[in-house]
Parts: sequence; C-alpha cells; structure tokens
Amino acid sequence: MTAHTPEGTDTTDSGPIDRRALESGTMAQQMTPDPGPVDIRALAVAAATRAGRYLPGRSTTEDAIGACVVVEGLTEKILKLTINDGGDTRLGSTIEYTDAIFDRDGKEIGTSTSSAVVLGMAPHMWQFHRSTVELHDGGFESTGVIDATAMLRGMTQILQVAGTSGRYAGKAGYLTIAIADPTRKPPHYTTSFAVC
Repeated sequence: MTAHTPEGTDTTDSGPIDRRALESGTMAQQMTPDPGPVDIRALAVAAATRAGRYLPGRSTTEDAIGACVVVEGLTEKILKLTINDGGDTRLGSTIEYTDAIFDRDGKEIGTSTSSAVVLGMAPHMWQFHRSTVELHDGGFESTGVIDATAMLRGMTQILQVAGTSGRYAGKAGYLTIAIADPTRKPPHYTTSFAVC
C-alpha cells in the first residue's frame, strides 16, 4: 500500500524507508562488482594537500595523517528515507534521508541528515548529495556528486567535507562512502573521512 503526503512524498507500508531503498541491496548483488576502495592514507594526503600541510616530495604519508583528523571504519544505517517523485524516479527527483552512524565497535556515535537530487538517469544515475553530520565529538557538512550506479557495483564515492563544530570546526577534507553490506534491507554503508 502506497501513501502520499501533501508534498507528494511516496512512502510504503515498510515504515519510514521507501521500498526502493529497501531493495537497492538486491540490485547491488545483481550487478557486476567493480570495487574501487580508497585507502584512508590516500584520503589524508588529499586533505593535507588541500590544506597546504603536505608538500609533495618532502612530506610523508605519516606527516599527512598526523596533520589531519582521520576517522575510519564507520557504518551508516538508514533510519528514514523518502523519495519525492510520486513513484517515478527521474531528473530532478529528490531524496531525504536520516542515517545512524556507528563506530568500529558498533556503538552509535551520531547521525547524518541528508538530501539528494537526481542529476541524470542513463547510462548511470548521478546524484548531488548534501549531508549534515553530528557526531559525539563535533559536526561537519559533506557535499558532492556521486555515481549511484557505480556505488551499486561496489565502487567508493568521495565527497567534500567542511567542519562546523567540535574537533572538526574550521577543517576541510574528504569523506568516502561505499556499500558495506548489500544483503541488508536497506543496505549498510561504510564511511571514512580525513579533515585538516
């Protein structure tokens, strides 16, 4: 049974998560895997270079890691996801979602409140994402364009990060996101980030 809110939001009897998001892990399992992981050390070098704290040819990877706040091995689990398209995803469709964020030990350490706009549908689905992340030790915003089709194939996507509070205030860098467990409904995501 599908219900529509006054804004035209498509929801289902599966609760606060759109049925298409619930099945996206099944789609990922059917696609040809093409993993593209990004090592956290490389992410730290990128963030330190952006901040002018890494000098190619003179600095080491350890220098970059030491100059940045580096957090890896986080898991995001969707709590709520709504696709605003009346049941027909197309250019300009919007997505609103809230994720819980867990550390390596499975302890919940924060939330991500996000939105996305579909920019293209074929041959890949491109989306612009914006997230406000609040963790126990500070917050940041992440933005960027992701290739959702590549993500379903196991490839890592990279977003820009701007620190807003706590230990991340005034820092900038990058965040990676990839599907961690496509067998879950909805799938779980793995994230890491480095800011300097």
